[in-house]
Amino acid sequence: MGREHAAMQHYGELAQTTPPAPIRDLFQYLASEETRHKLELEKIYYATVHRGGGV
Repeated sequence: MGREHAAMQHYGELAQTTPPAPIRDLFQYLASEETRHKLELEKIYYATVHRGGGV
């Protein structure tokens, strides 16, 4: 989850500092994907730790 969070922040910062163009869209897309990955991992983690296992 830490790596996903770091990647999410990194791509988000790149998107904010890049002028509007296709590359900025790419950075925004990548930040969004990393956010989605992090949320999925958090769901699995909490389901496993706080409910005694199982998703």
